[in-house]
Amino acid sequence: MTNPATTSLWNATAHRPTPREGSLVDGDHYDVVVVGAGIVGLTAALELARAGRRVLVLEARRMGSGVTGSTTGKVTAAHGLRYSLLQRDIGPERTRMYAEANQRAVGWVRDLVHTEEIACDWRDRAAFTYTSDPSQKAELEAEARATIDAGLPAHEAHAVPAPTDLVAGVRVDGGGELHGANYCAGLAQLAEAAGARILEGVRVTGVRESDPCRVRTEDGTTVHGEHVVVATHFPIFDRGLYFARLQPQRSYAIAVRTDRDLPLGSFYDVATPSRSVRTAAGPDGEELVVVGGEGHGSGKESDTGERYARLERWAAEHLGATETLYRWSAQDPETPDRAPFAGPLRPGSSRLWTATGFGKWGLSAGTAAAHAIAGRIQGHDDEFRELWDPSRLGQLKPRGAARMALWNAETSAFLVGDRLRPAGRRGPDGLAPGEGRIVRHGGRRTAAFRDEEGVVHAHSPVCTHLGCEVHFNGAEQSWDCPCHGSRFDARDGSVLEGPAVRALAPRDVD
Repeated sequence: MTNPATTSLWNATAHRPTPREGSLVDGDHYDVVVVGAGIVGLTAALELARAGRRVLVLEARRMGSGVTGSTTGKVTAAHGLRYSLLQRDIGPERTRMYAEANQRAVGWVRDLVHTEEIACDWRDRAAFTYTSDPSQKAELEAEARATIDAGLPAHEAHAVPAPTDLVAGVRVDGGGELHGANYCAGLAQLAEAAGARILEGVRVTGVRESDPCRVRTEDGTTVHGEHVVVATHFPIFDRGLYFARLQPQRSYAIAVRTDRDLPLGSFYDVATPSRSVRTAAGPDGEELVVVGGEGHGSGKESDTGERYARLERWAAEHLGATETLYRWSAQDPETPDRAPFAGPLRPGSSRLWTATGFGKWGLSAGTAAAHAIAGRIQGHDDEFRELWDPSRLGQLKPRGAARMALWNAETSAFLVGDRLRPAGRRGPDGLAPGEGRIVRHGGRRTAAFRDEEGVVHAHSPVCTHLGCEVHFNGAEQSWDCPCHGSRFDARDGSVLEGPAVRALAPRDVD
């Protein structure tokens, strides 16, 4: 379930066919079971099915409707202020690996779209990372040098037309933009044509690594797979302790009408506040502008609606925006050293795989990671294994180790501190339509939300992942966990985003 007030342009205009429904037979056996039908899961499924593997893809909701359907749709190896930081945190050689893996992925997506004629509104676009703040000039010049040194087709940018003043920046060629949900639909069609089976509306709740692996679904059915790929964006199983090694970040986007002509390109102004800008086709073919930004730690913002208001004010001032047609948000976890995790779910795993930590650049990095995992399942070497091996944390430099320590200190503070926060004394009766908060009812802390029809929906405020207390997200009408990023629908308590796999427990407020 999603809130229609915050639906992405891509999900609102997706060419999704009738849901891929079907029944699972207890004990069915597959070569590979893929959990999650976003960019990673569908790319891996396509590659493995084309290699002759018997593949099953299980998606809890609709394919491509999660993070892939809520991005800005930029497919590029230009990842903001990334390469100068990577050089510092993981060294020049691994930085070149990161650039090469992502640039190859960009080329693969572009070639697949053209060769297979995927209807996803692909547009060739150069990517501009720049600043409109003169105080950041030296920082952007350093980023340009690092990007060029990493081997990308890049050069410094100083006088290119941009949505805001371009003081200094870097241009990276060879990338593009697309419609994320329709691209996923194309991947799914190709995977099915190659023999993969895709089922939507099937939530996986457990995996046991054995020979073969056992995958359990919400209705109690168990299927077997020689290999399992956990492509749920944030791994939904705690093996490998990813919750302690990832920091989910939430960001926002709007699609607006404008009365101005804009320069062609994918633009990212890293000044404070940062802004991402691109154009895209609306549902009737008119050209819209997608503006993104306003990032923050997931579950750690009390007034999410103001994030959208800031984007709208900025778009009106700088782009001549006249009307907001869509608004949405997405989240993506970061790793301590800014390189993704892609490989065995835990040390010693030879059948259980995952990919995560794309730092908001999953269309390229997720594609690259999916290829790496699909290759390893087929017995191929991964030339980028040293870059994104999930077991590499022993090699963290002091800055990366300090970031991870800070994340876990914040988690501990929320785990303890939220239970000491005063709960609303008026109980659910004091809630206005569209309002949610933690109240005390029947002697218990309760997550209560009143919908626009006046109906109160009440649940336990305890996240079903590791027990942190959820916070209300007014713009999305969801309960968000500040510890590890799980999100739950405020009406029925169902899981919107993991790592949680179980809904919030309902409470009676009669």
